Amino acid sequence: MKPVVSLVKVENQDIDRAVYEAIRTAGGLEEQIKPDSRVLVKPNLCGPHPSGSGCVTDARVTGAVARFALECGARSVVIGEGAGAGYDFSGSHSTEECFRISGTQEVARDLKVELRNLNADTPVKVPVDQGYVMDTVKIARTAYDSDLIISVPVFKTHKRTVVTLSLKNMKGVMPGAEKRKTHRLGLDLGIADLVFACTPRFVVADGVVGLEGTWNYPEDSVPLGLIMAGADPIAADIVGTRVMGFHPKRVMHLEYYARRVGRSLDLSEVTVRGESLEGWPGFRDAFEVFHERFPELRVLEGDAACSGCSGELGGALSYIQLAGFEDGLKGLTILMGCPTEGDIVQDRVFYLGKCCREVSRQGVGAEIAEADRAISRGRRAAFAPGCPPRDEAIIVALAELCGFDGKEVLALRDAERKRRWESTARLLSR
Repeated sequence: MKPVVSLVKVENQDIDRAVYEAIRTAGGLEEQIKPDSRVLVKPNLCGPHPSGSGCVTDARVTGAVARFALECGARSVVIGEGAGAGYDFSGSHSTEECFRISGTQEVARDLKVELRNLNADTPVKVPVDQGYVMDTVKIARTAYDSDLIISVPVFKTHKRTVVTLSLKNMKGVMPGAEKRKTHRLGLDLGIADLVFACTPRFVVADGVVGLEGTWNYPEDSVPLGLIMAGADPIAADIVGTRVMGFHPKRVMHLEYYARRVGRSLDLSEVTVRGESLEGWPGFRDAFEVFHERFPELRVLEGDAACSGCSGELGGALSYIQLAGFEDGLKGLTILMGCPTEGDIVQDRVFYLGKCCREVSRQGVGAEIAEADRAISRGRRAAFAPGCPPRDEAIIVALAELCGFDGKEVLALRDAERKRRWESTARLLSR
């Protein structure tokens, strides 16, 4: 039987009605929640932002989900989150501040349910059988002990993973500094391992207002007026990604996790009930915004281009720009994925990742083959190996090709990471 995902419009700001209808249309929670069930409601509260901004899960959605679980007779309901923790991203804050500013604290108080900071929770080391990059992962004791985790994400793009929906939302169950591990090992692969060890059993996604691009509020907010629900997180993320206007195969953690559990990302394998998949405003992804920020940088994405390469490239470009070397990128063509003969290479060319390099070796396209020969002569072309290549490899190769100081960029990157980490270390108990 195909998994069911529901799409329900929010009419007249009646979020409670939309959440309840979406849950019931997707099959309900009554059979999953027993009198002795311990339920964790896991919103996305990455930073101290107000509900309705699209930056965080709307507290009204979180509250409606928690209330539904209580009405199903759960023994306990906890709203839990562990906000972001430094490293590659600035703006990390205490989880308690996120609870307060989002309105989640008030909702929990009204419902008389516990709020729990998962960053400060007791960690439990969980084995990951044949993981992609992790043999074990630490998750918060609250998540480990829960009988049912309901992932309550908000519809958002993400500069490293294209989108963040129900699967990526589970990063918040990693207590404190454990979050940093997935950024070191590979974010998409790390998410796939995490979700294999700690799987949400129901999804209610907040599409009241979403967020696109690089999360500049309010200009990047996307009013959808939508609630999505489903008991299958893969199916929910397939549908949510489609609603946002992207193909699920671009979301590599979804691809990796589906492959791990023997699932397809084909939409025909999902039953969609309620509203149509068509007609929703498309989201601009973060990489599209990077194109706008670097107008004289030509990026050609072939069919196999994925968020692994675009995410690492975006991170590398941001550090190059921060170091003041973006002028050296002018006139550069970057090739990703599997270029075709129509991809005319002008001036300097930079191959990004394994797919692009393999195509060039096969001689697909005269201009590409000529650029490949230029690499062997050491002139006007460069290549960053890997699948995906790490940002350090990209910075080093671009520095050599474009004539700026790669060591200075890497030193700035490391200093920024250290600054962000140290500035938020006090927020983490473990």
